[in-house]
Amino acid sequence: MYWLFLVAGCASDAPEWAVHHASLIPSETGLSGTQTWEFFSPAWARSGDPDAFVCARAQLVTGAVTAALPGCEGCTVAYTIDVAELESDCAAPLDTDTAYTTPRAIGLGDVPDALADLDPYPGRSLGWYLSVDGVEMEAYGFAYDEALDWAGDLGAPGWSTGQAYTLWPAYAWDLRD
Repeated sequence: MYWLFLVAGCASDAPEWAVHHASLIPSETGLSGTQTWEFFSPAWARSGDPDAFVCARAQLVTGAVTAALPGCEGCTVAYTIDVAELESDCAAPLDTDTAYTTPRAIGLGDVPDALADLDPYPGRSLGWYLSVDGVEMEAYGFAYDEALDWAGDLGAPGWSTGQAYTLWPAYAWDLRD
């Protein structure tokens, strides 16, 4: 489904905000799926207006089960990951900026108390943790059964082999810094 963003069109403003999310399926030994970086113009922060969309990068994610890194609260599973470009409608330099391919590991554990108020599915989400240095993880957002987005109560809590999961961030990246 990563290709859907390519038909949305582009806003004329330079991006000031980025949202990073993923759709992943765990297996016995790893995981696979896609992650997407969506970029938005300054107007998006004020209104959340989808017309503020500028461009996106879709990437293939593959991973192998590994030991959890420090910082992953109640980590039940962790993965080292590799990221490869699939598609982008972004102009240079966003189309090849390596800052958007740097996650080295992810973990799934408890939703941190500091993010609990943002949890889209309390009691059904896991905490999503990310490491860019391969040494420590930081709380990043939420992981939940994709069925919750389209079937409400039919989504199951937890993390199970073969099930598709949405990984949704707790915040957007401010690119003005």
